[in-house]
Amino acid sequence: MFNLAIALGALFGGIVADNVAIAGVLWFGAVLAVLTSLAVARVRESG
Repeated sequence: MFNLAIALGALFGGIVADNVAIAGVLWFGAVLAVLTSLAVARVRESG
């Protein structure tokens, strides 16, 4: 499962990097960071 996540991240990251301006790539990374933070916070609350 871990390798699948890496492969999908590389695929979608490459697509975004090829088709969007630099600012768009940075915004995409920021959105992913926020979503990850929310997911971690939610898991910590329930655990």
